[in-house]
This record gives sequence, C-alpha cells and structure tokens, in this order.
Amino acid sequence: MKKIIFTLTVLCLFSCTTDSGNNQKDIIKQEIPVRTKFLYLEPHIKKIHGTGMIKSSQQVNLMFEVPGKVNVVNFSIGEYVQKGDIIASLKKDVYEAKFLLAEAALKKANRDLDNIANLYNNKAVSEDQYLLAKLGQKNAQSDFITAQNAYESTEILAPFDGTITHINLQVGESFSPGPMPMPPVILSNMDQLQLEANIASKEIVSISKGQEAIITSSFENLNEGLKGIVSEVGFVPTTMSNSYKVEIDLIEKKDYLKLGMVVNFSVNVSELKKVFMLSNRYILKEKDLYYIWSVKNNKPEKIYVKVNGMTNHKMIIDGDFPSGIEIITDGGRQVDEESIIRVVK
Repeated sequence: MKKIIFTLTVLCLFSCTTDSGNNQKDIIKQEIPVRTKFLYLEPHIKKIHGTGMIKSSQQVNLMFEVPGKVNVVNFSIGEYVQKGDIIASLKKDVYEAKFLLAEAALKKANRDLDNIANLYNNKAVSEDQYLLAKLGQKNAQSDFITAQNAYESTEILAPFDGTITHINLQVGESFSPGPMPMPPVILSNMDQLQLEANIASKEIVSISKGQEAIITSSFENLNEGLKGIVSEVGFVPTTMSNSYKVEIDLIEKKDYLKLGMVVNFSVNVSELKKVFMLSNRYILKEKDLYYIWSVKNNKPEKIYVKVNGMTNHKMIIDGDFPSGIEIITDGGRQVDEESIIRVVK
C-alpha cells in the first residue's frame, strides 16, 4: 500500500513540474521585446560616388627656352603674380649683344635692298644682283628673329594672373632646357579649382555636363561638403584602363584646398519617384527570398520584399504594403508568426 502511494506522488510532482515549464515557455514566447518604426515613402536621388584629386583648371609649366646662368628669381612658392610679371631671368649680356648685332645687320640689309631695288628699276643693275640683295635681306631678317627670340627667352613671364605653386630655380645655377622630371616653374590659377576623377564604364553613361556634385573629405574642413558642377566628361577611356575622365568645377573657393588633395565626391545622376528605403540589417532572408516583419494587432506578419539596390547605406525595397506601415527593426530575428510581441522604446 505504501509503494502505490509513493508512485502516485512522484507522478503528480512530475506532471506539475512539466505543466509549469510549458507555461513558462509560453510566457517567454508571448513576450518577445522588439523595437519598431513606421516605414514611409521618401524621395530618392540616384548618386554616383567616387574619389578624385584637386587640380587647377588653368595651370601652365614654365621654363627658359635657352641655356644660361640664373641671374634673378623674383618670386617663391605661394606668391601671387600678375600677367606679364618677370618670375625669373637669366644672365642676358651675350644674348643682348647678339640681338643688337642682328638688329643693326637687318637695318643695313634693308637699306641695301632699297638701293639695289632703285638701281634695278632704272636698269642699272642686273636681276641677279637684285635677287642677291633680296636674299641677303631675308637672311638678316631671319638672324634678327632668332636673336630676338633668344634674348626675350632669357625671362620667364607670367602668362596670366595666378599663384606660383612650384619653383625650383637658384640664383647662380646653370640652366639648360631639356627633358626633366618636373618643370622649374608651375603657375596655377587657384581661383579656378577642379576635381579630376576616373569613372567606371558602367557608370559613365549616367554622367553628363551640368550635373550637380558634392565634394567631401575626411578633412575637418570638408565634412559639410562643397558644391560642384560636372564640366567635362571623357569620350574615350584613359590609357590602359576601362574608366573615363570626369572633371568637376568647384563653385566655392576655400583657402585650405591644395593641389593634389584626394577627396571624395558624389554626383546627382537622376531623381527617382518616392521609394521605400530601409537599413539592410532590418531585412531578413529566407533561402533566396527577402522579407520584413510588420506589426498587426500585436502579432508579427511576414511580408516578402524585393531589393532594388542600395543608396546611402540603405536598401531600396518594393513590396505589397502601404506607406506608413509599422515594421519590426530590432528583435526581428527572434520572431516567428506565432509570437506575441511587446513593443519597447
């Protein structure tokens, strides 16, 4: 009799424990905490992003066209010059002497030709004598032009208003024109800066002149971005690549911008109709299908969506749901269709 009573007591305890465990599981299942948000249609502008380098739209490399010893250097890097200013000059006494000699010889040749021409018109000299004098005058004129060009080439003149962005000339050193890794003087117009970049062939078809652009960088001064306009779009790929050159004019002038700076940019390619955009971490995957959880009567409802690309770290999605729908953001991975959810802030 005692054995029977003991057995019944054990079975009763086991049954009570099992029922209690199931109730706790039901409670846990019914109270899944989640966060939600309302998903609305929002305007979307398609953009192309890339990296480029700051340059001047008006820049020229300058050097002496004749050899000689550097005599004067009037400017240094960073200084502003006006058109016609003498940036540097060579010792010019030899070139000046040759120029004056050629100038005198040309004057004499011109006078001799005039005299021979008068005699020839009066039939006092032969045609050969006249042609010989004319040839002499042409030779003297050629020597004068050569000497004048050499004399004038002893100075480097600024062809436009701008800033000296590079200069490598020292007074007293000898200069000889020829191939060199870098020209002795670079003059740049810092009021007309551009961004030069290479765009992949699959994106170049979406870019055209006049489109708006925003230039940004990790530099503190460029966090907010500078406005730009696409001014040139390449028609042929750059050498040994499958990309095309694009130039963007900077509308705003900033003193902290330097030539050669590498910065980021985005070009507004086109404006689409309003779309649904959602962070990719709120979109779940089931085999090859994407879905989100909506909230309806405190119960989760699975809605399948189609992903149509990404912009600004958000996915563009399509689906059969209205604007303003409440969807689960955090906690969605613990939810199933039988869950009872509790929305928390």
